[in-house]
Order: sequence, then C-alpha cells, then structure tokens
Amino acid sequence: MTRLSPTGDKLRLEPWKFGSIGHGHSIKLSRVPGKSTVWDYNFESEFQRADQSFPQVIRWLDSLKRDNRTGARALIERFLPLDVPEEMLGHLMEGLVSLCVRSPMNRRMAVSVAEELRGGKISVRERDALIALNIRYRQRAVADALGTRGKFAVIYSPEREFIFGDGFFHNLTSPATPPANPQMLVPLTPNISVLFARPSQFSTEPRLSTLVVSREEADILNHAVQVYAKEMIFYRSEQPSVTEEFRKGEHFHYAGPDNSITNLIHNIPGIPPRDRSLDFLFQRARGVSRKTHFSF
Repeated sequence: MTRLSPTGDKLRLEPWKFGSIGHGHSIKLSRVPGKSTVWDYNFESEFQRADQSFPQVIRWLDSLKRDNRTGARALIERFLPLDVPEEMLGHLMEGLVSLCVRSPMNRRMAVSVAEELRGGKISVRERDALIALNIRYRQRAVADALGTRGKFAVIYSPEREFIFGDGFFHNLTSPATPPANPQMLVPLTPNISVLFARPSQFSTEPRLSTLVVSREEADILNHAVQVYAKEMIFYRSEQPSVTEEFRKGEHFHYAGPDNSITNLIHNIPGIPPRDRSLDFLFQRARGVSRKTHFSF
C-alpha cells in the first residue's frame, strides 16, 4: 500500500505498518514522561468488538449479491435491495463507527476546542491526554445510539480502486453528541465502500442495498475522501491525482447539502428526494460545497 502526501511524496509499505498511533487508546495524565498516575487508563477494549468482527464483516460484504446496472435510466433503479441478518448489520455498524472515532480527523477535532481556547498549540503529552479523554466513551456512545436503525448502501467498484485517508466523509465528530441525522461514507477495501445515513424521514425497508459504480463514479467518491483528508491518503495500486483541496493540507468539509454524497444518499431506496426549499440559505456558504459539478 502507498501513502501519498499533499505534496506528492510517497511511501510504500506493507498495509499493517500503517495506521498505528502510539498509545492512542491510553489516557496518561502525568506531565513527566515515563511516569504514571493512578488515573491512567487504557480503553483498547472499547474497540475490541469492532476489531474482532472486521474479518467476518469484510467476507460478508464481499459475498453480497449485486448487479451492475450502470445502464439504468435513474440512479435509484441501480440499487439492489437485500434482506440481511440483523447481527451482521450490528457488526458492520461497530466497524464503521470505530473507523470514524479513531480517524486522525476525529482525533484533531477532539482537541480543537481546547487549542482554540488556549490560543495556540498544546504540548504533545497534554494534547494526547485530552484527545483520549474526549474519545474514550465515543465508540459505545455512537454505536449504541445508531444501532442498526438507518439505511446502508454497500458500494462496489470493480473498475476503479477506492482510496482511504486520514479523513473521510462523516459527521460523527468528537466530542459532540451523535447527530440527529448521522451520515458516513467509509471506504473499507479498495473495492468496497459503505454509505450509511439516517435522515429525518425514511422507510424502514430495505435496510441495506448494494450498488455497483463506474470508474467515473468511483472517482467522485474518491474526491470526497481527498476533501476530508489532510496529510495522507492511501491507495493500493492506482495512484489518484492530487486534488486542489487535498493539496492545501486541511480537513475540509462540504459546507452545504448540495454535494455528491448527499445527493447519492437521497437516491438510496427508502430515502425520499432531498428537500431543496432551503438551499438558498447555503448559497453564500463558503467551503468546498461549490464543487457541485461532481454529481451522480
């Protein structure tokens, strides 16, 4: 796997050598390096359920039925609704939430308020402690709040590889409470991504649908990853072109509802079309939402 930076620098290593954050699941409150306190705590077990289930979840997702319907007239006609086990949806949700909670983007947001109030950067040791304190209970709080209530879309890309990043599309940020309308697009393998949403209105069934995308549509989903990533994106064998947003080295986000991922969400079977009556409120919003020409 290759790690690509905003400047175009590349580092190629075995996949298991990426993604490790030293003491990322530990709360260490001593100001003196190497010393511990009675308040120190390790919360690795919070993610045990997700980590143990990942191999089973990936095999299950890879086995799901899907049809390549790229020739259909309407996007909603290309989704294939499936009846799937409740247990597997629960395992899938655990994994999706864990990737959001532990992502570098979320870790930075977990300490951003403190940095802003302090008027500058915090020492590395104190910063790590604040991050750990803010995400300690996040996995259980979010996974339990979401459960399996919502709409899942498993997206397959047979012609173009998906990329991953130190940030990706989701609104499950720490330390805020879980949002009323959670959304996340999580690349899980170079060929499988999962889209989840729970809007204010939706029909319960079908709970999960599959969708096969074209090369151009996979590029649209990969563009969203580069919008939210800051310092690194990862790919297996197809090097993506560095976008204007990723080149700036910041965690950007879509400033309004008129973007490719939200439009895709509102084509999932059981989710009504997006209400555009309030779009005028976002017309002057700044941010990368101006990239509306990327659309399904």
